[in-house]
Amino acid sequence: MARYSKLFGLSGWKRMDTDYRARYRNWEGRIANRNAFAPWGTIHLEMIEPGIGEGNAKEWLRERGEGIFHIGVATDDLDRDAAGEDIVFEVLGRARPDGGRAIVHLDTVASLGYFTELTHRPMAEQLAAWVALPEGLAR
Repeated sequence: MARYSKLFGLSGWKRMDTDYRARYRNWEGRIANRNAFAPWGTIHLEMIEPGIGEGNAKEWLRERGEGIFHIGVATDDLDRDAAGEDIVFEVLGRARPDGGRAIVHLDTVASLGYFTELTHRPMAEQLAAWVALPEGLAR
């Protein structure tokens, strides 16, 4: 966090430990990571320290080292054909109110240079609002 704070002038970091079930390629199981978020203009930066389980964050760190491994996009339509891209990672157990997927990562590394995360818009907006809270108000 100190490095990115200095490099990009970021402050107001919020920490969140995650623990959930996911599917990654042919693996399914528990994922537990340490995450940190900082507001960055109208968007936010998320840092992920992979912990338990397999996932594309761990794959990226192991194969390429530190760096931006995904760009996240809020969407209202996670069920559409994602331009023929494979879903490489899917959070299980967190669903939209209609029972559909809430968070997926597309394998866009070959075409874009990073994974693309699609998140159900209300979930993304809730996270963005939490990240934007002034220090001392976020829990």
